Amino acid sequence: MNLYRNVQQTLQEKYVAFLSYSKKKYVKESLVVAGALFLALAGYAAFGWYQKRQNVQAFAGLIEISKAYQTALAKVRELESKPEEERTENPWEDTQLLLEAIAGTHASSSLSPFFVMYQAQLAIDADHDFDKACQLMEQGLRRLAKNSPFYDMFNLKRIKMLLDSPMQHVRDQAIADLESIAAQQDNYYAQEALWTLGSYQAFYGNMDQAVAAWTTLAQEGQSEKALISSPWISQAQEKLKTLNMALPEKK
Repeated sequence: MNLYRNVQQTLQEKYVAFLSYSKKKYVKESLVVAGALFLALAGYAAFGWYQKRQNVQAFAGLIEISKAYQTALAKVRELESKPEEERTENPWEDTQLLLEAIAGTHASSSLSPFFVMYQAQLAIDADHDFDKACQLMEQGLRRLAKNSPFYDMFNLKRIKMLLDSPMQHVRDQAIADLESIAAQQDNYYAQEALWTLGSYQAFYGNMDQAVAAWTTLAQEGQSEKALISSPWISQAQEKLKTLNMALPEKK
């Protein structure tokens, strides 16, 4: 069982339902990342950075890659419905070649970290190369300014990937980073970090620690001002219910 994909499954369902795609049977975590990258592109445009000629071209390149990525995902779904002997086509080849060409052309652009993030995702989807994906993720994150509105999002993704490392010391460091994010009340991804922390501990049979993380999360309660209820709090509450544990009072 792959923890990185396992802990993301419920989030996929929330996002997919919100986007009216709940009837689709095939929704990968990578599709969520692709969507996040679309938001990232829009963010860059909103800040006006795209006005520089170099970034205009890089922006267009990212849109082209995003479309190619979606096309590749559609091919993957199509191939999965076919018998094994008919799955001769590599659905990722065109996207990989396109990404290599465009990323090389715009390596000096301020949007270059997003090309590297795509390369990391393809390392998982197409090559199933965990080590390469983690290295690329680290590389892309180093290129992204820490005050970027997208830094925390990709940093959390990096941590989740490292939780699947076969090396205990790497997972231990990832857990420490995860706990650090969970403790930051002003971090938008603190709740997701808490849910992931609980899921990781449960995955390895450390139920006391898992319950402690989920209880902390469930205790936060839903904000009355939020337009959309937090999926992480809801999931933590549901998880505690399945364990026949009383829900904690809201802080």
